[in-house]
Amino acid sequence: MNDDTTDTSLSAARAYVTRVCWPAHDLAAGVGISEADLRALDAAGVVPAPTYRVGREGVESAIGRIGEAGADARGWFGPAVVVWLRRAVVAAEQVSLSRLGDALAEDLTNDLVAVLDASAADAMIHGWTDLFRDGRCDPAAARAYVTQEWPAWMAGAWAVCLRRFDGRHLVIKEVERRRISGLLETGVATAMERLSLLDAMARLDAILLPFAPHERPTGTPGQFIDEPARRFGLPWTVADSGPT
Repeated sequence: MNDDTTDTSLSAARAYVTRVCWPAHDLAAGVGISEADLRALDAAGVVPAPTYRVGREGVESAIGRIGEAGADARGWFGPAVVVWLRRAVVAAEQVSLSRLGDALAEDLTNDLVAVLDASAADAMIHGWTDLFRDGRCDPAAARAYVTQEWPAWMAGAWAVCLRRFDGRHLVIKEVERRRISGLLETGVATAMERLSLLDAMARLDAILLPFAPHERPTGTPGQFIDEPARRFGLPWTVADSGPT
């Protein structure tokens, strides 16, 4: 990659981050709390790592990088973090800060169970089979899943992907990815099949962030939205990603 291309890609990545995310120094204001409240949440261990780190020579996230952000890079937080921290503030009205992380994980588990039970017909087929027992979501299996994904959330990875970190967004992401994969494997030949693929892409797109330009091609949007659209000549553009 030549220098001009690198400069353009870095500029595009920075522009995306500054358009979509909150800078660390404005995070408390974005959440709607005081800096002291944000420090308390951080001490309780419920503030995820920055979604992106942006420096003079690079942009980095938990899922990719372009260039090297450097030690003096500044942190930026995706919208899912802002929503998460708002809920953490209210949850802290009911439990001590020392119990806040466990309370949020329990709340996420309960949400995941409710969403999976409500969408069992799809979820048992598309990616969530192991969490079901006798046609119902097993709360213990759901809690194990939340425990498994918690480090990735706290490291900033899920905030790159999702507009919200909750049961609905987690379930839709996996179900529609699996549905799209299945459609691509069995073939998309008829207008009805093309419509089914387009609808699945739209449902997936609705819960995803667009991703930074250098991350999108190899990320979920590139693999499960852009590539199927190109492959089958579907009416779609990246601009369909909607407002952030």
